[in-house]
Amino acid sequence: MNNEAIVDSQLSRFESQLAFLSSAIARNDPNELVAVSAELQSMVVLLSKVLQPVAAILKNNVSAQWRVKKIAAGLATLRQGLLRQSVTVDRALGALMPACQENTYKPKAGVYARQPYGSAGRQSGEFKSLTA
Repeated sequence: MNNEAIVDSQLSRFESQLAFLSSAIARNDPNELVAVSAELQSMVVLLSKVLQPVAAILKNNVSAQWRVKKIAAGLATLRQGLLRQSVTVDRALGALMPACQENTYKPKAGVYARQPYGSAGRQSGEFKSLTA
């Protein structure tokens, strides 16, 4: 099997996996989404390993370049779809459990906001007002 055939077969497998991921997003099935995403992640690693040694072939193969650009655009579209679903899930969670919406890592506010470790006492040299 020559290098062009290997690249074409890998791109075809990757395109079919993107189609599976797209249909899983449309069905909104979390279990299927996890399985298809894991398979896609392993295919990305494999595809990068296959494409690195044959990068010179891609420079001369216009159809392969077009397919790679189409795959990149498809991944961007799927990512946007996943982000939209994430917002929907976050809003639903906020409606069901409002206390969960507090950010764990948000900056502190209040009297001891500048203390990085939240000590109980006031730091030496910290004054709220100066008088002369």
